Amino acid sequence: MRTRSPALRAAVVCILVTASTVGVALVATGRDAVLPDRPLSMATYPRSPAVQALEVLHAWDRRRASAWATGDVRSLTRLYVVGSRTGARDVRELRRWRERHLRVVGLSTQVSALRLRHRAVARLTLVVTDRTVGGVAVRGRHRVGLPRSAWATHRITLHRVGGTWRVSEVRGQPAR
Repeated sequence: MRTRSPALRAAVVCILVTASTVGVALVATGRDAVLPDRPLSMATYPRSPAVQALEVLHAWDRRRASAWATGDVRSLTRLYVVGSRTGARDVRELRRWRERHLRVVGLSTQVSALRLRHRAVARLTLVVTDRTVGGVAVRGRHRVGLPRSAWATHRITLHRVGGTWRVSEVRGQPAR
């Protein structure tokens, strides 16, 4: 007497059909059925310098959003090189929000364009068109959604200091 369920039989048939299809495709294309030593992922393919720069920028933006969400002036300060006017302005603004007992959560930056202007081991210069979205001002139990910013183009210079990318300056660029 067989105890296999119809669902199990259907699953086994699906697996066999899929394996047969893959095998036929490999034979038809002349490829070996040997799997690579490591799993395939996007990380196995080289990324362009512009994509790498965008990843640096996104990671920096996430750290900035975290500092704003927690009201952490020290963490925000560490995102900028010493003496950065852009950093001083950002820290001043965060302190103003803290004085009113407000936090800003949910900040996200949308990037619509990025040009890598300069790349060195410890320096990146980018021209980025972006906007800030998703911010919510929080005070106690009260929450107020903030308007998204307008699209703007900036030249952003980042320096790698002690293994961490920090913003030196952000300068507005004329619209094209």
